[in-house]
Amino acid sequence: MSEPTRYEVVEGVAHVVVARPAKRNALDRTVLARLAAHAAEVDDDPAVGAVVVSGEGGHLSAGLDLADLAGLATDPPTEADVAAVQAVFTAFEELDVPVLAAVEGVCLGGGLQLALACHLRGVAPGARMAVLEPRWGLVPDLGATWRLPRLVGAGRATELILSGREVGAEEALAIGLAEVPLPAEGPVEAAHGLAARLAAGPTALRLVPRLVREAVGAPRASALAAEARAQLRALASGDLAAAVAAAGGAADGASGGGPTRP
Repeated sequence: MSEPTRYEVVEGVAHVVVARPAKRNALDRTVLARLAAHAAEVDDDPAVGAVVVSGEGGHLSAGLDLADLAGLATDPPTEADVAAVQAVFTAFEELDVPVLAAVEGVCLGGGLQLALACHLRGVAPGARMAVLEPRWGLVPDLGATWRLPRLVGAGRATELILSGREVGAEEALAIGLAEVPLPAEGPVEAAHGLAARLAAGPTALRLVPRLVREAVGAPRASALAAEARAQLRALASGDLAAAVAAAGGAADGASGGGPTRP
């Protein structure tokens, strides 16, 4: 029997693949446990500089497996049970490398909430994204009510959750639900190309997702202090010295930012 997920590191990019194409990559307990393990693998491997989350067979994920969904009605979970599943999704958001969801085909319910937990979402032209939980008499409880408003605004997030309507790639890019257009042919390969460039980039790229995420809603002083701490880590990496040396140390160029001294 084939495994329901795959994990492979190529060119510094960890590929986390949901591999249940016959069920449009529906998420069951086994898949969720393996996703948690894959996030831990990334966290433990300093050679990984970026992550691509994708699905096999032309879909990211149709959401929670129907058998598990039906089980919620007869054997309701405890708050601790829900928190344990939430932690799987949060583990990807907390990774200190850029995480890109490569969305093609359906990305529904829990599948959408997995994509929302990634730092960036790339969408192929045939992508279909929707919050489906209310159709089943449920609220989205895997982070969507926190993450979705931060991408599209509170009003639009409320509308998407209440309506459960599907959003195509063009609208997703227009409203901020997705950020990266992917081609119809080879979308995962295109996502890998972007992730590989990020993985090969300076240490600063690993610091940005957490900086941006934690700055949302934080007091300005707290955000500026976090920027300063991150800048010191970036400087300690030696990447700036290497970049200046590669540029020939030209003194008349514009740096575009960075620390200054009077």
